[in-house]
Amino acid sequence: MAAPRAFISFEMEDKWARDFLAQHAKDKNNDIQFYDYSVKDPFDSKWKTECKKRIAKTKGTIVLIGQTTWKSEAVIWEIAETIKQDKYLFGIQINRDKTHTVPKGLPSKNVIRWNFDQIVKWLNTWV
Repeated sequence: MAAPRAFISFEMEDKWARDFLAQHAKDKNNDIQFYDYSVKDPFDSKWKTECKKRIAKTKGTIVLIGQTTWKSEAVIWEIAETIKQDKYLFGIQINRDKTHTVPKGLPSKNVIRWNFDQIVKWLNTWV
């Protein structure tokens, strides 16, 4: 199966989690595979236009859920845009020992713990 393209939505304070996830996807010794279309650097005022384009090129969005993700206007907008484009969507609690508030629009049934076997299982549904 070809690796799916994924938009990764996250708060900048949780960039370490995005970097860690993306690094695992590149490691040939892991089963997790996807192409990262996340926004690595802040855009100018046209960031929504750029995000729309990036989300459109993917199979879906992975939302990394940290302590303040639930109140991020950008993350909430990216979730809504993913739904609007009828793409796959799931969230990952980035701290194994903590449960953070899930952002608006992301169904709680689509939220998993940080577990690479589970992440692979979700990505494999992105046929």
